[in-house]
Parts: sequence; structure tokens; C-alpha cells
Amino acid sequence: QLGRFAQADAHLSALGLGARLSDAIWAEDCTDSLPAEFFVRVIDDGLPSELIAALRQALHPGSVYWEEHRYTAQELEFFSHAHRMGEEVHLVDQLIEALRPLLAQVAPQVAAGACLAEWWAHHRVRDQWHGHPLHFDTHERLLRDSRGACVQHPSVSTVVYLSDASPRFGPTLVTSQRPREPGEVATLVQPRRGRVLFFDGSYLHGALPGRPWLAKPGDPERRLCIMVGWWTGALEPLPPSDPPEPLMLTDPDARWVRHLGKVPGLAASMRLGGQPQTLGSAVPVWRDVPTAARGEPFFGRFFLSHRGQVDADLLR
Repeated sequence: QLGRFAQADAHLSALGLGARLSDAIWAEDCTDSLPAEFFVRVIDDGLPSELIAALRQALHPGSVYWEEHRYTAQELEFFSHAHRMGEEVHLVDQLIEALRPLLAQVAPQVAAGACLAEWWAHHRVRDQWHGHPLHFDTHERLLRDSRGACVQHPSVSTVVYLSDASPRFGPTLVTSQRPREPGEVATLVQPRRGRVLFFDGSYLHGALPGRPWLAKPGDPERRLCIMVGWWTGALEPLPPSDPPEPLMLTDPDARWVRHLGKVPGLAASMRLGGQPQTLGSAVPVWRDVPTAARGEPFFGRFFLSHRGQVDADLLR
């Protein structure tokens, strides 16, 4: 991140790590044009401001939502919630319904065929600047039950940013890499309050580590976002459970649901249209590091023991 790539490569080589993200990605240099076939779209100002404000308040760091799902527990595995189209039990349901017209702008066939939306929330506080590991969005329950033999992705994945950019937290990285298909193109998207990022649900993605040493007084000290996966195939949600599981239905009587609440009279301001944003790209995604030994897996998959590690981790 400081641009000392040769020095970094020497350390990575000594650790037996044979690949890393490219210089352009670490420099956050996306000056090439975005290829037409690389499906990544960003829309600003397309969501009602009162909805964004209500979500930020309801999902504050001490929120019942994080508490009831034991979000900070080290042993907790991935969990998510199911949203049936047209359903509006709580704020996030309202958000997903507000996203549907935006999805129709960028992926009309997916919007027309979506039968279920899967959602989950993430937040990071001041000292959690380490980014989010590169990963694929998948049907987690099917992947676990099949022990990696069956991999399904949402048709489109979405990130809704509920906080503004800060050097303390890195941008979202989206690559064109799919399982067993190396990709050569990537783009970076900075958070902005109310911004919506759409991309192909089979793409490898994550969030780069931040640069907290560049943060100034007044910069946001929290990153908050909601992810939505749009599924066009048949999926059967699970009932609410404890511990939480992937793709759970909502219990309308749950304390966290009552805490989220709803914004009254929202329908009148749902169709705002928004402002599509132009993105650049970085090429390539990966750079090889000469090494004589095979190293141990490194957190985040920003550095790999070998280029096939991402697929090996998925199918493990």
C-alpha cells in the first residue's frame, strides 16, 4: 500500500507466498476503461434518504441486531436472511423493495426473474481496518452439505453502502475471476452513503485493507453496508434458528425485527432513478512472486500460496 512492491515481494517470497494482488490494485489505480463484458455497475442517489438514515440508526454499533445474532463471536459462521419479493416486514425489506427498480435498470432480466433476495449486514469499527477476505457469494448451505461439490451463485450481488469513504477502510474490490476461471480485470469502488454497487454474483470480490495512517479528524470511524444476493433459481429458506444459519426466514416477532421497524409512507419516494457512475478498471488482477517454497495460507487472500488457492479454499 506504500508502493514498496519489490520490498514486499522479498518478504512474501521468504514466506513462500507465490502470488499477490497486482501493483495497480494496491495503488488503487483504476485508469483503464471498464470492459463492456465486465458486469459491474454503480448507482448513486437512487435510494430514499430517510430510508438510509433509518438504517444507519437502527444498525448502530450497539444495535439489538448485532447482539441477537452474536455478530462478534469468533465461532460464528456465515448467516443470512431471506426476503420474498413484495414482503415488507422491516427496514431491510423496505430497502430491498427500493432496490428492485435500480436492479431493473442494470439487469432487467434478473429483476424480472428474481424469486428471492438473500441479505446480510456487515460493519467495521475504528480499529477493524484489515479489509474483508476475497470470496465468492454462494449458496452456503448447499456448498456445506455437498462438501464443495456443488457451487451456486446469486445471479447478481449488491452492496448498499450506509457510510461514507474513509482512509481507515479500503474500497470494495471486484474482479472478473470466477471459480476455476482466472480473471484479468478488476475495479475498485469507494463507499459513499446511499451508493449501490451491482455485479455478477459469480465474481471474486472483497474489500482491501484500509490506510488508517492517512485518516484525519472527522473522517468516518465506521464502515456499514448491507449485501443482497438476487436469486433467480428455486431456493428453500430455512426457518429462523439459533445459532443463525444462511438464508433464514424472518420471525416478525423477533426482538431485532421490532427494533429495526419500518419507515412509514415510504412508497411515494421509492422511484428516484439515481445517477449511474463511470468506473475504471485495473489489469491484471494477480502478480506472481518468485518463491522456492509453498507457504501457509494468508488471511484475506490478498496474498496466495499459489494462484489456485482461491478455488482450493472454495472447494475445501
